[in-house]
Amino acid sequence: MRGLLVAAAVLSVAAAARAEGAQADLAAVRDTSSVDQTGARLLQDTVRIHAPVHTVWRALTDQAAYRAWAAPVSFIDFRIGGAIEVAFDPKGKEGDPTNLKQQITAYVPERMIAFRNLASTVGPPGFPVYPQLAIVMELRPLPGGDTEVVLSQVGYRQGKDFDALYGFFKSHNPEYLAELKAYAEGAGKGS
Repeated sequence: MRGLLVAAAVLSVAAAARAEGAQADLAAVRDTSSVDQTGARLLQDTVRIHAPVHTVWRALTDQAAYRAWAAPVSFIDFRIGGAIEVAFDPKGKEGDPTNLKQQITAYVPERMIAFRNLASTVGPPGFPVYPQLAIVMELRPLPGGDTEVVLSQVGYRQGKDFDALYGFFKSHNPEYLAELKAYAEGAGKGS
């Protein structure tokens, strides 16, 4: 039992250190949002990650890597029509109706992933309109081996649900990218 308590304490300290590092990197995330020609809002955040594209790609598409930084209870079926599924319940199982499930609609290896949220029974504020958005993650190799990641959510129209969802992701997407940055930059150091 003592060994389990020590292991839990070590994991808590490591998680807190990782979260602190991610918080420090929030300043690295730039809001590049705009409005498109149809009048729909484009929620977009951009971050430079000091890691090669293949490291960032692996963090986004490999189930073990994704569990290490984004969601401990998650499932990835990486293919067109497959999904990235996240359980919010630590005892969650793949396919649970309360999971967040993003269907992969397109990808170009180590360059871009496009997906759309599938309806779920729970979600962030405004979640009933979430399936109407398209989400695109672009990875751009930069000189010196860095990667620029652009996370775009396309299709925010007018209305209470769209406004609530936009507000939720406006505050949470930078955290997601900062955590990705912290993980990918540490991946080469064995973290």
